[in-house]
Amino acid sequence: MTTPMVTLRQADEAIVRAVADGDRPEGGWADDFPSEGDLAGLQMSRFDADAHEPWSASWLIVVDGLIAGTIGFKGAPSPDNTAEIGYGVVRSQWGRGVASAALAQLLDIVAGRSLDLYAETTVQNVASQTVLRKSGFEQVGERRDAHDGDLLVWCRRMD
Repeated sequence: MTTPMVTLRQADEAIVRAVADGDRPEGGWADDFPSEGDLAGLQMSRFDADAHEPWSASWLIVVDGLIAGTIGFKGAPSPDNTAEIGYGVVRSQWGRGVASAALAQLLDIVAGRSLDLYAETTVQNVASQTVLRKSGFEQVGERRDAHDGDLLVWCRRMD
């Protein structure tokens, strides 16, 4: 298996509108993009985001030239410098290290900002738990969600 080329690209208004409208350009998208999670993540996009506020952007995960997922923050950091992240990669790209590579790039964007980053996974999502562990996150709790069921809560301190 070859190592994929993974990059992050800030979602612009044209991409977000196309995804929301179900439009697809002739090329540049994985066949199974977007997933339900991608749609939810892109709905949080702000298009005036700058490098000082990377949490206000939605980021596209581009794999070997194809948009294959999204990653980003679920809002601005709280007053106590905590923020939650979320990510998703389409099924056709699973098992290739894409989520790990995308998360590493997102962490680089916020390195040195003294944030506590949180993420949640379902109890059954062992692959995502592995991604978080490999990226320096530690499980810090559990909670029950009415929609998603039992969740594991993860945290990583960014200094």
